[in-house]
Amino acid sequence: MRTTEKVYYDDQYLMECPAHISRLYTEAVELNRTVAFPEGGGQEADHGVIETPVGAIRFEQVKRMYGLPCNIDGFRGVKTGGVILHLVHTDDLPLLARLEVGMPVTVRINALRRAKLTLSHTASHFLYAAAIHHDYHLEEQTIGCHIKETSARFDFLSDEKFDGDSIQRIQNVANSLIEQDLPIELGSLPECPDARYWRYGGLEIPCGGTHLDRPRAIGPLTVRRKNVGKGKERLICEFPQAVADVRRYHQGLVCA
Repeated sequence: MRTTEKVYYDDQYLMECPAHISRLYTEAVELNRTVAFPEGGGQEADHGVIETPVGAIRFEQVKRMYGLPCNIDGFRGVKTGGVILHLVHTDDLPLLARLEVGMPVTVRINALRRAKLTLSHTASHFLYAAAIHHDYHLEEQTIGCHIKETSARFDFLSDEKFDGDSIQRIQNVANSLIEQDLPIELGSLPECPDARYWRYGGLEIPCGGTHLDRPRAIGPLTVRRKNVGKGKERLICEFPQAVADVRRYHQGLVCA
């Protein structure tokens, strides 16, 4: 079965790697390996370019397809294997006709966007942990999340609205956790490398996203509520003093 090697799990600070074209689609390119993180777990996809012998092709969406279920308790919906598609920018679609399967390329991500998404995804976990601390029922009532460069949010099935006091308590707990500035541990289960987790102190959350090593760069969170319809609640966190640091991102060496 054809799969895409997920180089971003080996080194999330790697900006680029050599690869070759595994398959071509009408609007996308599949590579044998990639540093580009696909959309998943609420985190938006990386943007970047694929440098080819016929020119640079931009991608503004990355999607993972066809993985097989891991079927592990606590990791609902996690799949292993699969292929990753780089969806080509509309203006660069004509270049697809000049590409060939097996052609050597270099895939490179926008490091600043990755740094911002990494920071935002890390912040989202502190929002979530604080929300569950406020009401443990919310863990079973979670119906979605979205991590973008400047904010993150979680949606819950709930008939009870978050009032001002509740939001303030959640914000205080989240910021208290961040202020501890403990190391963040990322890892995976031996039986399924795609079943990944995030650990911070006594907290553990199943997650395959990209994350900071420590939360200090997030700064203080601000938390607010948004009404998204009857029986639903949304919590949004923003981090106006955050510092997205791209200094650790590097070209590195990956064997062809």
